[in-house]
Amino acid sequence: MLPVHCCQFLLFNVCVNISTLFIYFVYYSDLLSTAYYQEIKHEYDFIIVGSGTAGSVIAHRLATETNYTFIVVEAGIRSHALLEAPVLGPFFHGSLLDWQYQTVPQEHACFAMKDRRCKLAQGKILGGSSKLNNMIHVRGNLTHYQNWFHGKYAKEYIQKQFEYIENNILHLNEVQYESELANTILTAAKELGYSNLDKDFKLGFRKNIVSQKYGKRWSTSDNLESKHVITNVLVEKVIFNDNTARGIQVLSLGKHSTIYARKGVLLSAGAINTPKILQLSGIGPENLLKSLSIPVIKNLPVGRNLQDHIGTGLDFLLFNKSVSISALDMINPFHVLEYFIKGKGPWTTPGCEVIGFLSTKNQSEPDLQFMVLPVGLSSDRGSLLKNNVNLKDEIWDKYFSKSFDSYVGTILPLILHPKSRGYVIINSTDPSLPPLLDPRYLSHKDDRDTLINGLKLVMKFVNTEAIQKVGGSINENHFPSCENFEIFTDSYFDCYIKHLTLTSYHPVGTCSMGLPDSKNTVVDTSFKILGVEHLYVADASVLPTLPSGNINAAIAMMASICFESIINAKTNIPFCNKNDRIYEYLFRICFDS
Repeated sequence: MLPVHCCQFLLFNVCVNISTLFIYFVYYSDLLSTAYYQEIKHEYDFIIVGSGTAGSVIAHRLATETNYTFIVVEAGIRSHALLEAPVLGPFFHGSLLDWQYQTVPQEHACFAMKDRRCKLAQGKILGGSSKLNNMIHVRGNLTHYQNWFHGKYAKEYIQKQFEYIENNILHLNEVQYESELANTILTAAKELGYSNLDKDFKLGFRKNIVSQKYGKRWSTSDNLESKHVITNVLVEKVIFNDNTARGIQVLSLGKHSTIYARKGVLLSAGAINTPKILQLSGIGPENLLKSLSIPVIKNLPVGRNLQDHIGTGLDFLLFNKSVSISALDMINPFHVLEYFIKGKGPWTTPGCEVIGFLSTKNQSEPDLQFMVLPVGLSSDRGSLLKNNVNLKDEIWDKYFSKSFDSYVGTILPLILHPKSRGYVIINSTDPSLPPLLDPRYLSHKDDRDTLINGLKLVMKFVNTEAIQKVGGSINENHFPSCENFEIFTDSYFDCYIKHLTLTSYHPVGTCSMGLPDSKNTVVDTSFKILGVEHLYVADASVLPTLPSGNINAAIAMMASICFESIINAKTNIPFCNKNDRIYEYLFRICFDS
C-alpha cells in the first residue's frame, strides 16, 4: 500500500477498535444488569422465543390487543442508542452481537473465502437480525404469499396485512442521505427502458424505503416494553408433556431453569436457531435425533429446504471520481454531528440506496434483484469489511487492494428464487454449540446461469451514457484463480461467482409451511407444528420459498397473520383469570407432573 493508504487503514482500524470496545461495554453492562434486575416468572400464557421482526410483531400485538401474559426470551443483549446509527451495522458482524455462524466448506461456492466457508451473520441482540440488516422495506410479489398459504388468504387480505403493519407497527421513511450514484443508476435504468417502481411489484427500479425513525435504525423490537422481554437467556429446548408443548428450558448466567406456557410456545428464533431448538427438543428427522440419543417427539423434516438470496460483484464497478460514499465520509466529525443533531447525513445510509428488479430471461416476472451499494469491499482499506465476508488474504492482495487508486461502488445482482437447497442440523446435544449450516450455494446450475446473466446486466448498465458520464467502468483486473479464462466470458464469470459468493443474509425455509402431505412441511398454514399441540413457529424458517426481495417486510406481514391465526383465534376459548390461585395451583400440578 502507498503511505496515504496505510494512513487511511490505520485511521479506519482505530475506528473499528473503538466500536469493538464500545460493543464490549454495552454487552457486559447488559449482562450485569441482567444479573441484578431481571425477573423471570414461573409461567406465562404465551412464551415467544426470539425478539426479531416476527417475534416482536406478535409481542406488540399481544401487548396492545389482549390481556394475555407473555414473555419474549432473547439470547442476546438489549440495544443501546449509540448502536442505532445505520452506518454501524457492518461493525456488528462477527461481534458479540452476532451469532457468528459460518457455512460448512462449500463445494460450488465461497472459494475466495477462508476454508471455503461463507459467514452468515445473524443478530444476537434485542431485535435480532433487524439490528444488522440494510433496513430495506419491499413488499415483493403478493402472489407468492398466496402460494405459501395455499390459497387460504386472498391477495386483498395479504395486501391489507401489509398496510396494517406499515401504518400501525413499522416506521418507514425515504432514505435520508444518498450519494450521486443513486440518481446515476436511476438515470441508467431509465435509459435502458426500466420504469420507476412504487409499491406495486414488477420490473423496475426505485430508491429505498427504509425502516428508520429520525434517521436512526428502527426495528419492531423498539415497540416492546422492557417488562415483556428477558435478555441473555439461551433457550435450550422445548419441554413437552406427551406431544403437547408446556414450556422451555433455559440457561441464564450459568443457571438452568424452566418457564411454563399456559397456552402456547411460539418459536421466532430465525431460520437457523429455530430448527436447532426443535431438533434439540426431539422434533426433526428421526435418523438425526436417534443418532444423538434424543427422544423423538415428532419425525419432521426440520432443518431441510434452507435457501438464501446470494449474489456477487463487490468492487466490480469503478469510478475515476467520487460518486459514492467513502469511509472518510463516515469518520468526518461534521457528518457525525449532523447525524446526532439532525438525523441526517452519511451516517443514516442503509448501505443500499437503490434496488431494482430485472429478468434475465426477458420475462414479465423478475428473477434477479440489483442492490446498489455506495461502497465496495476496498472502501475501508481492509480494516473491517474483508473480515466480514471471511475473505482470504491473498485474494485481497491480488484483487481488492488493486482498486485503492479508484473510487468503488457496487451493483450487487442477487438471485431472487434460487433452486439450490441446503440444510441446518445439529451435531451435538449441547445447546451452546452452533449447528452445521450447508446452504449448498450454487449447487444448481440454473442459479449459476442466473448469476452469470446478472453480471452481464451489470456490464450493460455500466456501458450506459449515464454511468459513462460520471467515469464508471468495469474492474478489468483478473480475479485470482480465474486467470486461465478470457475475462468477462461465461467461463470466466462461472469461475468468478464460485469464488466471490456473497450472501444477503436472508436464510429461510428450514421449518417450511405447507400442506400436511408435503415432504418439506413442518408447520401448517396456521403456523402450528404438525402433530404437536401448543407449539408454533413464526419467523423466516416457515417461508417455503424466498420472497421476491428483501425479507424483513414479508416476515413482518407473516407475523401479523400468525397473530390473527393463533391469538385472535383463541379469544373464544374460556380463559381463567391470571390471578386465580386455584387455577395456578392446578396449572403447576399438571405441568410439573
